[in-house]
Amino acid sequence: MTAPSACPAASSGLIVFEGVDAAGKSTVCARYLDALVDRGVTVRLLSFPGKEPGTLGEFVYQLHGDPQVKGFDRLTSASLQALHIATHLDAIETVIVPSLEAGETILLDRYWWSTWVYGVVGGADPKVLGALIEAERLAWGRWQPELVFHVLRCEYDVLAEREAANYPVFVLSNDGAIEETVSNALAKSHGF
Repeated sequence: MTAPSACPAASSGLIVFEGVDAAGKSTVCARYLDALVDRGVTVRLLSFPGKEPGTLGEFVYQLHGDPQVKGFDRLTSASLQALHIATHLDAIETVIVPSLEAGETILLDRYWWSTWVYGVVGGADPKVLGALIEAERLAWGRWQPELVFHVLRCEYDVLAEREAANYPVFVLSNDGAIEETVSNALAKSHGF
């Protein structure tokens, strides 16, 4: 069964969800998966690095979370990203490309974009990161994402939710006239 043509995910292919930690990617991916399954799409959800038992991804995920448990004092940002690329290559070659070639749709929670962002933020040399990512891009071959969803959640939203327990926090929409925004702020400012 094929989803209606209005749904771009109806054909087999690669659909990527990217964004920072705690942005809600995994939740959105899971719900998106459910919606595609309901439409009869053959689909699989994977994450980079994966946590599947017995995989390189599981080992790197554990190493990333706590290097001391695996006997390492520390890992440089570039070496950590190289390990992530290794897990990507393993998953691309053993699971993702064969699944795509068999006609499955793959939902991927993270892509090489995260390698770049977390590597740069962690202080890795951009030239080294670029070379690592180029190796992954070669492994993808002809397979490019059909769609990339960049899931955003502003850290200010997180703070506002948390701090609302301590004092009044109001969200001002500043997408109209400035007078309207100020008027809304004044309406919330009792006693001023």
